[in-house]
Formats: sequence, structure tokens, C-alpha cells
Amino acid sequence: MVLFWALFVVAGAIYFTMMWVTLPVLLAEAGGLRPLDFRPFGYSHVEVQTYLNALSEEGVATYVGLQQQLDMIYPAVLAATFIIGFRALFPRGLARLLTVVALIGAMADYAENALVWAILTQPLTVGEVNLASAFTMVKSAAGAICFLVLIGVALRYVLGLVGVIARPGASAGH
Repeated sequence: MVLFWALFVVAGAIYFTMMWVTLPVLLAEAGGLRPLDFRPFGYSHVEVQTYLNALSEEGVATYVGLQQQLDMIYPAVLAATFIIGFRALFPRGLARLLTVVALIGAMADYAENALVWAILTQPLTVGEVNLASAFTMVKSAAGAICFLVLIGVALRYVLGLVGVIARPGASAGH
């Protein structure tokens, strides 16, 4: 579990950097509009055009620079964190199923990153924007599933501890 916690800290540090360093810049440089990566329910071609029209040159530079650099590391680290956690916590069959979900999320994130870079650097068709949006939604759904599963396990563990503390002499799970 040491590797899990090490990866968890690295993923958290990358996410913290995106949330507190690049996201505020991207929001400010686009008049408060959320970056495409941060729209879990996707976006339309019109919304992309609106975003691009609002995004300054500094915003584009931050997006294709530091934001994309961080987002080239984050999906792999996050997926590895999930996979190690799933393998430690669940029977083989369920762990494999959840591993597939984590890998789908990471692959969708990488595909999204490539298409967002293209959106920011060249004109794209409605179909290409729709594909980027679909990858954003798949990434978001897979990540939500993985996070919810691990949060559920953590809550079950914490509630089990609370039960043991509340009933001295009892063991967790009884």
C-alpha cells in the first residue's frame, strides 16, 4: 500500500497544481469560462467557439503549456493509483473490472488532451469537437466511478471503526 499512497500524493499534488495554479489563470484569461477539460458534461462546437473567442493569448499559452504538461502525467498517475487500490481492496474479478474502468478513463483523458490541444491550435470541424467532448465525458464518468468506489470503501472502513469505538469489545464488520 506504500506505492498506492505515494501515487495518491503525486496525483494529489498534480491536481492541486492544476486547481490552484493553471485553472485560475485559464478562468481569468477566458472571462470566467471554464476550460474544456473541466466540463464533465461535455461541450458543443458553439461553446468551444465562445470559449476560444474569450480566451486570451496568455490563456492559450498556459493551456497548451503548463496545463497540458501536467495533464500528460496526471492520467497515468491517477489510473495507477486507482488500479493499485482496486487490486489491494477487491477480489480479482472486481479488481479487473475496475482496472478496465480506470484505464478507459486514462485513455479518454489522453485522447481528450490531444483533441483539446488541436482545438486550441487549429480550426476543427463540428465532428472533431464532438469527439473531444465525448472523450471529456467518458473521462469524467470513469473517474467518477473510480473515485466513488474508493470513497465508498473508505467510508465503510471509517464507519466500521466508529462502530468499534462506539461498542467497545466489538470488531469491525459485526
